[in-house]
Amino acid sequence: MNYLTEIIVVLVAAMVGGEIAIRINLPRVVGQIAAGIIVGPLLLNLVHLNSLISTLADLGIILLMVIAGLECDFDEVKKHLKTSTVVAISGVVLPLIGFYGLGFLLHQSMMESILWGVIFSATSVSITVAVLQEMGKLKTTAGAIILGAAVVDDVISILLLSIFSSVFTAKATSFSVIIGLQIAYVAFVYIMTRWLIPELIKLVMKLENTALNISTALIICFTMAELAEICHLSAVLGAFCAGITLAMTPLKLEITHNIDILGSSFLVPFFFVSIGLELKMVSSWHGILIVLAMTILAVLTKWLGCGIGAQLCGTSFKDANIIGTGMVSRGEMALIVAQVAISSHLLSTSLYSEIILVIILSTIISPILLKFVLVKW
Repeated sequence: MNYLTEIIVVLVAAMVGGEIAIRINLPRVVGQIAAGIIVGPLLLNLVHLNSLISTLADLGIILLMVIAGLECDFDEVKKHLKTSTVVAISGVVLPLIGFYGLGFLLHQSMMESILWGVIFSATSVSITVAVLQEMGKLKTTAGAIILGAAVVDDVISILLLSIFSSVFTAKATSFSVIIGLQIAYVAFVYIMTRWLIPELIKLVMKLENTALNISTALIICFTMAELAEICHLSAVLGAFCAGITLAMTPLKLEITHNIDILGSSFLVPFFFVSIGLELKMVSSWHGILIVLAMTILAVLTKWLGCGIGAQLCGTSFKDANIIGTGMVSRGEMALIVAQVAISSHLLSTSLYSEIILVIILSTIISPILLKFVLVKW
């Protein structure tokens, strides 16, 4: 199968799978992952994960994180900053402890056990936002806190992955040099955000060329992602920072619209389909029990962690329950962390399928739980 045929098969499968998922009230990403399972080695064996698909999937991750940065509503975060921060931190700490303990019980290495915690500390609230909008609850206190906590949670998850990568992949380079490079990167991002990028965007805007605007934005995104890699941070963090930086420019809406179209129509589906291509059948009782244990732990650690954090800040029991259930979904963020971990050889492939399956199950369970809690209250 030549490369054009592979691209066609992946895009058609992702499109069909995504549309079917939406029509049965499931997230589009679940349908795209299922499409990868169907066309991949597990079932039809039409497409295999090769260098082309891996490269397109990596570009998809970068654009996904740029879009996440562009869509961050920092005004909303500021309103409930204290509560959102406490909710996000408690919702990260409990999964870290819980999954480290599970990894220890299952005789995983310390590195793998911590990484499990990092993966399941991530949250994706895109599905939660859709449910809250549908039921007219997005602009409530609980809705605002969920949005704020999701932004803080994303930042914490990306930082944890970057720190984890630095610690466990440092070889010849000394740790002090790595820390120095990372501090230099933070300084570089600050300079880019305050001066370089705003001035560059002003210069490009004078030419009144939309294609040039988007090309400039993409160059900024890929440059910041590449520099993050050079500084022993994750490209994901660099892309997220680029999105936040571009969101502060006058071209925010134009850049968001065009990058969203490029990402969602072409590159991002390759990321989700590639996850399905890598999945293997979980057929043993041992694997099924691990999936069951991980799923229960994934739901409880976020629900309780975020719910308790909300109550500590004086939120009502009702809103704390809504916040807890709204933060259960792992979705894209956990998939990104898992994919970066596996491609960086930080995570072994032995339980990769089980981890991806648990992420998908938590994404499906979250909107069901949230609707139940909203209807009950």
